[in-house]
Parts: sequence; structure tokens; C-alpha cells
Amino acid sequence: MLAFCCFGLLAAAPLQAAEPEPATVKLTTTISGNQEQPKTIYILPWQTPVSVIRIPAATLPEVNASSSPLDRQQFLRFIAVQSATVSIQSTPESNQ
Repeated sequence: MLAFCCFGLLAAAPLQAAEPEPATVKLTTTISGNQEQPKTIYILPWQTPVSVIRIPAATLPEVNASSSPLDRQQFLRFIAVQSATVSIQSTPESNQ
């Protein structure tokens, strides 16, 4: 029985002593994007500002009625009146 155990240990020793092959790991990387796009950097403050700098906004001029959007129906009436006025002024008066 002792011979069986010794033979079993001697036979198993070379199997345990052989080092397993290292596992092969294959890493891949995919980069997507355009090389011509600008590179950006974001700088964030690590402390809050001591005071807030306020720059006054420029005052915008009042919008004139002449630069406001036109109403389509009102514009068509204006064109009709103008064309009627021009046609009346261009015809010679026959009463003279």
C-alpha cells in the first residue's frame, strides 16, 4: 500500500510541477472622430470667486414701427392703394 502511495505521488509530481502556459490577452482599441476637429480644454475653477464681476449690458435701441414685421393683409392693401393712387395721378385730367 505504501508503494502505491509513493508511486502515485511520484507520478503526480511532474504534472503539478509543469507550469501552465500563460493566458494570452488581446486588447483592441477603436478611436472614432475627425482629426480636423478642434481640440478643446475645459478649465474649471477650484475655488469660488471672491466677487462676481458684473458688466453692464448695452442698452438696446427702441424698435421703430418701420422695422417691425409686416402683416400680409395690411401690406397687400397698401400695395393696392399705392397702385390705385399712381394710376390716378398718371392719367391726364380731361376736364381742363
